[in-house]
Amino acid sequence: MASEGRVVERFSVAIPGSVVSDTPHLREKTAKLGAIARACSIFGVTEIILYFDDSHRDRVTDLEFCSEILSYIETPQYLRMRLFKLSPTFRFAGILPPLQVPSHNVPSSLSEVRVGDFRDGVVVARRGSSVEVEAGLKETVECQGSYRIGDRVTLRFIDVGKELHGEIGDASKIGTSQQDVQSIYWGYRVCKAQSLSKALKDRHWDLKVGTSRYGAPVQEILPPLSKDLRNSHSTFVAFGSPRMGLRGILKQEKLDPKDVFDYFVNTVPDQQTATVRTEEAIFVSLGILNLARKVAG
Repeated sequence: MASEGRVVERFSVAIPGSVVSDTPHLREKTAKLGAIARACSIFGVTEIILYFDDSHRDRVTDLEFCSEILSYIETPQYLRMRLFKLSPTFRFAGILPPLQVPSHNVPSSLSEVRVGDFRDGVVVARRGSSVEVEAGLKETVECQGSYRIGDRVTLRFIDVGKELHGEIGDASKIGTSQQDVQSIYWGYRVCKAQSLSKALKDRHWDLKVGTSRYGAPVQEILPPLSKDLRNSHSTFVAFGSPRMGLRGILKQEKLDPKDVFDYFVNTVPDQQTATVRTEEAIFVSLGILNLARKVAG
């Protein structure tokens, strides 16, 4: 199904670094993160926040692994060799599913590039007030700006003649006109937080949603939730870990869900399994929230 319409300005998903802690083998850990990346991309998540939780011993190792794999999947294929070093982390990268988001589905041939096209690249050289950007083509693209070598940037082509020229812009402001700004989903970024509470408090959020089997059944709060989702410019959706739900994680931080979330919701009411895995909860919850945002109040 093709993507259409505007995306939420900031739609952030918070996931504990321990999300892969119940999966012993590197191959299965990698596959799980591939499924999470697909879910986040399908529903237009603009940011994945990985937060530390105390539910397992290897929390630092797992969080760093999650960060690397999720960042790797989001990076266009033609840039991965430049931005990531060979590492055992990527031993099973070959099983990762393609995201097929607009930033990945760009022309591979120089003859197909047109003025106005957007593309991701990495700065490889600086010359005075301009930089040379490697963008997966036979030639580099000259852009104005004082960026560092190694920086990943998004550019728009302004000349595709004998030489390639582009202008570097903010990926979140992609659009052909002021009215069309943010109509193109350009992928997610990955960041880290020291705790769930810190992720919630470090920035302003218009809407904060926690997901839990102990939350209110989604059908009971759908009308107000739908309205708030449509009016929100920065939405935060949090998930628990395989070994501990949000309620337990917040309890360790001496917090109560009702004090930090606008909605504490059960998106899988009447579940028929003992547990719902985090990657399953992400897919289900994002699908329901996506639908709720489009339901008239």
